[in-house]
Amino acid sequence: MKGWRMALAVLWLVGCAAQVVEDEEAEPGTDTDDPVDREEPDERDPIDPPPVDPAEPETCSAIEVEASPAVVPADIVWVIDNSGSMDVEEERVQTNINSFAADIAASGIDYHVVMITDASHVRVPAPLGGSDRLRVVDRDVDSHDALELVVQTYSQWQDYLRPGAVKHFVVVSDDESDWSQDDFESALAAQGDPGFPDGFVFHAIVAEAPPWDWGSSCFMLAAAIGRTYLDLQEDHGGVFYSLCQSDWEPVFDALSTSVAANASLPCRFDIPEPAGGDEIDYSAVNFVYTPEGGGSVTIPYVAGEGGCGGGEGWFYDDPAAPAQIVACPTSCAAFEDGEGQVDVAFGCATLLE
Repeated sequence: MKGWRMALAVLWLVGCAAQVVEDEEAEPGTDTDDPVDREEPDERDPIDPPPVDPAEPETCSAIEVEASPAVVPADIVWVIDNSGSMDVEEERVQTNINSFAADIAASGIDYHVVMITDASHVRVPAPLGGSDRLRVVDRDVDSHDALELVVQTYSQWQDYLRPGAVKHFVVVSDDESDWSQDDFESALAAQGDPGFPDGFVFHAIVAEAPPWDWGSSCFMLAAAIGRTYLDLQEDHGGVFYSLCQSDWEPVFDALSTSVAANASLPCRFDIPEPAGGDEIDYSAVNFVYTPEGGGSVTIPYVAGEGGCGGGEGWFYDDPAAPAQIVACPTSCAAFEDGEGQVDVAFGCATLLE
């Protein structure tokens, strides 16, 4: 998101006491309430706010609590060519893989790593190595079959994938693939349980320049341009890094940044626990956007995604048991494209569409 501050404040009511006034003209001990005029309580939807008397506006003392954008888990599948020309590259992966995992963990993302390669060539050291965060699939990955082996070995790591997690592939190879992009995409789409219904992100650490041209950045450093891997990377929003560079620290930084960015759910915000264990009244919630120039706008609540209708609004991910606040696309675009602040206020009657 562009420059708008993620100062998402969650507010709830800590005191809005109704003032009780005694009728001075009433006889002592006399009940001034007329039971005939007394109204029965409304039966409202739990999300509907209670009626508010505009002549007696609420006054709320509030406490601010920080909330964060919602994130989903990440499952990252590495496929490393371990042909004879890849000794240096294998060592670079082995050296940097723990810093990669540590950066992802520091982002608060629940991650799994699958490593498809010859385990005698790439030995993942602790703390990632030997942990339940890593699944090693011990297979000889040849110069041209990295994509094919992803599908062939799927049954060995499919139980390690999580439904709803963002799936990443990272291929490291100094050669070209025998499979085409269409071969890989079609074969992957046929896999299930959980499969890849939400697509995947593809990263390529391959040669981008002719390895046998004098003056090429990859001269004598690769066997072939990894064109298929580059096409997959371009079409599936991943990171490219040249296999021909000697310093691989930047690529691991870029990969961990990409994993973190793809794990953030746009326009979804986790609802934190209130301080002191106060119970949240979900029928008294407001979503407020303040543009950079000031002038707060309260965005109305709508009944689910279907209630957005191209207009402003927000809704709960699950009205029966809310865990996240979701902004309608129009509202989301407004505070993604500008500088401003978004607040979620608990404790005052919800503004409805």
